[in-house]
Amino acid sequence: MVKFIVNPVSGNGKTRRVLPHVVRLANKLGMKFDVQITQAPQHATELAREHSSEFDIIVAVGGDGTVNEVAAGTLRSGAAMGVIPTGTGNDFIRAVGRLKNLHDYFQRLMSGKVKALDVGVLTIRNDDLIFVNGIGIGFDAEVARESLSVHKLRGLSRYFYSVIRTLYKYKAAQMRIRLDERIVEGKTYLAAIGNGISAGGGFLLTPNAVLDDGLLDACIVSDVSIPRVIQVIPSVLAGTHARHPEVTMTRAKLISVQSETPVSIHRDGEVPSERVDSFEMRIRPRCLNMVV
Repeated sequence: MVKFIVNPVSGNGKTRRVLPHVVRLANKLGMKFDVQITQAPQHATELAREHSSEFDIIVAVGGDGTVNEVAAGTLRSGAAMGVIPTGTGNDFIRAVGRLKNLHDYFQRLMSGKVKALDVGVLTIRNDDLIFVNGIGIGFDAEVARESLSVHKLRGLSRYFYSVIRTLYKYKAAQMRIRLDERIVEGKTYLAAIGNGISAGGGFLLTPNAVLDDGLLDACIVSDVSIPRVIQVIPSVLAGTHARHPEVTMTRAKLISVQSETPVSIHRDGEVPSERVDSFEMRIRPRCLNMVV
């Protein structure tokens, strides 16, 4: 039995248009299934938690935010999780493995192949919040915040447009970042913490991240000028930015951040309204059963 949890507003309405095709294909393939539409933020988590004992697979139909919510409700349950990506960025599925079309995603769901993946945990003021793909800190998160007001573009186009709008008003913050026993300190333009490989619809900030290696990948960029950011962006798209002297790439199980001024963060692309100055991230190994 398969439960489809559908966020109708993800992908600027794309999910609502895809839903009839999901139902038609599930019927055509003889799948035993149920569909439920989310009504509000965090509703997907409630639905996944409520039904994880009744269904073999809980499928998130939406973007990375929907995937995050369904994962939070499916963790350590008897159910596996599946994804049909219909959001604007769809970065998590890049790490799992993108497929060509809806039919291929259904074939994956019916394959029965399940793998236990890691999940990240973000702690802010003693509150634990999971992430499946990644955390953005500083510029990366400000871009995500800016993108919330961009409705006519999707994927990389939306992100790149938001990058340009953010460049001219963003200021780097003084940060102290501890990565297990290593400390990186100084003015920091951005820090991307990845369980997955990309953010922003395809920017390969942590291109060597592995979803089940028990580690978080980190990309830390020291303060840079606007011309330098523009110069480096193509290498981020290609995942070859580690060669630049401003970039530090490393891995850790536990990462803590202290910033002299509050900074924006995003968690799987979702941006809290409040900026924060102290938080930590850690890995929870192989606790999410994913259909791959």
